Amino acid sequence: MGEISSNDRRYQALLALIVVIGLALRIAGAQGGLWLDEAWSAVLTHDVGTPLGIFLNINHDNNHYLNSLWMHLVGFGAPSPLQRGLSIASGTLSILVAARIGARSGALVALIAAALFAVSPLFVTYGSEARGYAPMVLALLVAILIVDRWLAGETERNPAMSLALCFFLGALAQLTIVFGFFAISGWVFFTLWHRSSFREAFAGSFRLMFRSLIAILLVLAMLLAAAIAHGGYKLGGFDAFTWALFLHGTLTMSEYALGYPVISIWWAVLIPALVILAPSLGVTRMAFHRLAILAFPLSLAVLHADNVQHPRYYLLAGIALLILLAEMISQGIRTGGWRRWLGAAALLAILAGSLVQDIDLATNRRSDTSAAIRALQARAPGGTRVFIDRDLARAALEVGAAQARYPLVILARGCPETRFFFADRFQGETSAGAIRWCNRDYLPLAAGRARGLSGTNWTLYEQRP
Repeated sequence: MGEISSNDRRYQALLALIVVIGLALRIAGAQGGLWLDEAWSAVLTHDVGTPLGIFLNINHDNNHYLNSLWMHLVGFGAPSPLQRGLSIASGTLSILVAARIGARSGALVALIAAALFAVSPLFVTYGSEARGYAPMVLALLVAILIVDRWLAGETERNPAMSLALCFFLGALAQLTIVFGFFAISGWVFFTLWHRSSFREAFAGSFRLMFRSLIAILLVLAMLLAAAIAHGGYKLGGFDAFTWALFLHGTLTMSEYALGYPVISIWWAVLIPALVILAPSLGVTRMAFHRLAILAFPLSLAVLHADNVQHPRYYLLAGIALLILLAEMISQGIRTGGWRRWLGAAALLAILAGSLVQDIDLATNRRSDTSAAIRALQARAPGGTRVFIDRDLARAALEVGAAQARYPLVILARGCPETRFFFADRFQGETSAGAIRWCNRDYLPLAAGRARGLSGTNWTLYEQRP
């Protein structure tokens, strides 16, 4: 590539191309019907009726405030890409912010960081579905950029208010930004302590981060007040800590961050090894990387936190991992010799593996529940009734029917006379090839099998003539 600066036209053109590719991947990944969690967010938002109701009357962990407001704005029956529009926009802007962070170490780092964030299946997936993770990632990246500039002495004033705004909006998007708050606070503290005394480091960290803490607490207070007023807070699922679930969550995050979803314990060796080797290659922000990639997941394990099986809870570690890799790969390419070839090979391998998974997301469409609605329309054009074997399936069918303007009655109790039967299953579960229900035989009519980080398996059955 040769030497290139951030003012170079080649740099601007390459960055624009990377952003366009990232946007295209997210739009492609946003096709198909809303899957389980997205659909329930849409239903909950629709049922409360008003923007204020989103804050006061939905006491559920599937209510990500900014995403719910967006879904309310575009409407219950809006096309799926439009309902996912906030995440698509946030995910695309994240590519630019990642480039700005990388540019602080050079134009080559900026381009590599942008490319990694553009194609990483972890961020393409969450940047193309109607949930709050993509806006949260954007807010966290902006916070990292602000702190990085402040620690370098490039800001004349204390950016505490700007930082607080990032964490306030990030918390409104998704409360897992709390993990990022602690990692960034620790980064600031250890960096200042290295430069001065413990007392001065604590005071400096407090002045910078206190308003951000207040901002997060304000969002938590809103959530708590609404929960108290309505008799408690509801969780979509609850799984107690086990080491198997913890390893599943952390390893799956690593796999999809780098584009190779091959379940292996070697990821638990490779990722710490990268963090250990990074300082010898001149990688910066090591306090942040150690806290975000190593200390944060380990703290969840030590605390035996619940629901640790979800890769999305480790997005902080994924962000830090890609920023770290951008610097490591860039340093290898700049060094020359065998390190240049190793760095280039690693970059190409990550990009190629990631694109394969992105294409799979675009074709699989999280199992595309809208295909069930199309099958019903083909067999019963004027509308019909369908029985669901568990209530979790209701939301996806309601949203799909609203999008298609298709009259559909969904039944979930008793033993009514219905021509169609819909069974949804979590990933890893399977449906029977044929079923007998209420003394009637049903044969499969259509089915979807989810691959990747999101989606549910489903089978639509029709009564045997």
